[in-house]
Amino acid sequence: MYEKWVHIMADKPVNIFTFLNQIYYKKYDHDYDPKVASIYMISVWLSHDSKLIDMVNSINESIFRLPPKAIYEYFFHQVPKGKRYIKWVKKDKEDVKKDKVIKELMQEKNISKKEAMIYLKMI
Repeated sequence: MYEKWVHIMADKPVNIFTFLNQIYYKKYDHDYDPKVASIYMISVWLSHDSKLIDMVNSINESIFRLPPKAIYEYFFHQVPKGKRYIKWVKKDKEDVKKDKVIKELMQEKNISKKEAMIYLKMI
């Protein structure tokens, strides 16, 4: 039974959600790898939970002074165990339309993104 579980876990790719789930469910299946998920992105995801924002904010001032592994261990031991649904904030429809117009202007006029944004403001 155990061998089957290890085989299943070995097949799954390791990404930021792997480390977030380890923090949420207190299951230490993989060693933290900052190349896979930066501690900055983990703190961004955790800060979207209103119950965790104060905890994340308290360590944010040390995020660039402490080793990433130490901050990950802090989150692992301090975040209360439990299932969470954290919704990522997406761009609204107006921003998506504006980005599309900027890309079209960049291609049509052969200008940079900054120039396209200035051009769009002038119109």
